[in-house]
Amino acid sequence: MSVVKINLAVPGKADQLLDAVPEERIRAHSASINRALAPRDDDPSTEKTICLFGAAPAALIYVIHRIAGKKETRDLHIKVHDMQLERVLAVWEATEVLDVQPPQPHIEGHVIGYISHHAITPEQMWVVAVASLRRRQSSKIFRTLIHQVAWNLVHQRYSEDEAKAMQDKAKEWPDLNFTIDKKVVELREKKALHDARTLGHEPATPSPGDE
Repeated sequence: MSVVKINLAVPGKADQLLDAVPEERIRAHSASINRALAPRDDDPSTEKTICLFGAAPAALIYVIHRIAGKKETRDLHIKVHDMQLERVLAVWEATEVLDVQPPQPHIEGHVIGYISHHAITPEQMWVVAVASLRRRQSSKIFRTLIHQVAWNLVHQRYSEDEAKAMQDKAKEWPDLNFTIDKKVVELREKKALHDARTLGHEPATPSPGDE
């Protein structure tokens, strides 16, 4: 049975071996590896090598092990529910790099749910932004991050010191800072309009002369 040695490209260093897994199994569940090996379908070698980049080695190993250990009677499911946000993001990046099949939308949903229900820290904001910025057109994670951070700032879910820390961290990445500031302006305008409408529908307090 042919096996695939999966390496990770490390800038300035020798490639790092992540694992060696059965070719049939990894090609069935990694569309990117399947595409890379397709031109070598006629290669009779019992050992093939592939090189990956763009995700953390620990996360790639975790996903590869889940694929290698998958039982034939079950669909592939990458578990993330008991992980910290940073680890979930690393696993999400790994599934994107591997183009895991079947897709694992619950991982993206887990990240979106966390961002939507927590006032995340500057460090968490940074990790999410780094992981999702390159995929901003195809993933809801970056859009959710921008909306929720701006919403938290506008609705004062952060203390003054916390808000300043968030803004200072965002300034380290001009594109991130610009996008958040733009959303803050938009949400402040919506909040002002909403508040004005709410006040306009409140029952008027009678003046002493009306009684």
